[in-house]
Amino acid sequence: MQNLKANDSYDRFWYRFEFEKKQHRGIIDLSNKDLSKRDRLMVAKKEFLSIKEKIEQGISSDATVNYMVDKYLSTLDDGEYKRDRKSFYDRNVKQKLGNKKIASIMPDHIQSLVDGLIKSGYAARTAKQAIEILSPAFRIARANRIMYHNPCEDVKIKYTKTKKIVTNASERLKVAYNHIMERYEKDPFFRAFFLLAIQGRRRGEIINLRVEDIDLSHDIYILRDTKNGEEQKIFLPPNVKIALMEFMPENGYVFTSPRTGGKITGGYKQVLMIRKSIGDWFSLHYLRNIMVSAMAENGIDAIHMSGALGHNDATTINKYLTMNYMKGSRIASNMMDSISSNEAD
Repeated sequence: MQNLKANDSYDRFWYRFEFEKKQHRGIIDLSNKDLSKRDRLMVAKKEFLSIKEKIEQGISSDATVNYMVDKYLSTLDDGEYKRDRKSFYDRNVKQKLGNKKIASIMPDHIQSLVDGLIKSGYAARTAKQAIEILSPAFRIARANRIMYHNPCEDVKIKYTKTKKIVTNASERLKVAYNHIMERYEKDPFFRAFFLLAIQGRRRGEIINLRVEDIDLSHDIYILRDTKNGEEQKIFLPPNVKIALMEFMPENGYVFTSPRTGGKITGGYKQVLMIRKSIGDWFSLHYLRNIMVSAMAENGIDAIHMSGALGHNDATTINKYLTMNYMKGSRIASNMMDSISSNEAD
């Protein structure tokens, strides 16, 4: 029988077969069985087929983290969410943990991974994606009795508390703006990226922008996948428009990765370089805090602050008002122009 070899006395059998690119080997010992040669062969074949079936229908105790994460990803619907999860795993987890047996993973392995991501510049909430990907993979392993505890449950993440109101926000906004314009004077790609961030856009809103969402003729762009679930029409500032016109592709994502052809991962390396130049306070999320605080310093109404940042609930008093995203974003742009053009005293 193919994949099954016997010794001369037909009382010991060796099996070997490949399943999902992994070799499986073993011995079926019938030396203590009082059977004829023919019966021993029949018993060995039956036991081999049973072993093979269990492996092919189940999950091996030697399964790696890569294997189990693939199992988890296969449960997700094809789409942006699944691609983002796989991309994050491939970039930040696979090399460190992927080839380890999943049963050998301890909480410290994952804690070290998450701490390392945060230390390298990732926000705590972004680094948490590692846990959000690994945890369901461990649950699948636990359901198949490969392990009895999900190590992700013992991993702790410290979230940095950020203040909503920033002192000297207008000055910090000016510092960030001038640095971005100088650093990316000849790089319209990242100039547009960070100018959108300085106008209050979230990282995900920027990298998910598609060419068809930009209307250069009417100076607007559409955010289709926002945190509050609304499609929002946003004013397109002139400086962003100028940068976009220098590089924007004909279709697909506006900010396309030259390496993969898909959307970029988020400009993390660029954020780190800016942070080294102007201060540890700089981050894409913190720019939103600076923007809204600068608007408050300049006496702009809360309803327009929320419109600029894409919120649909300004205050308890205004919660039933229809949010004017277009006007709020235009006011934010005008304020940015005013701040950047004023010389420091």
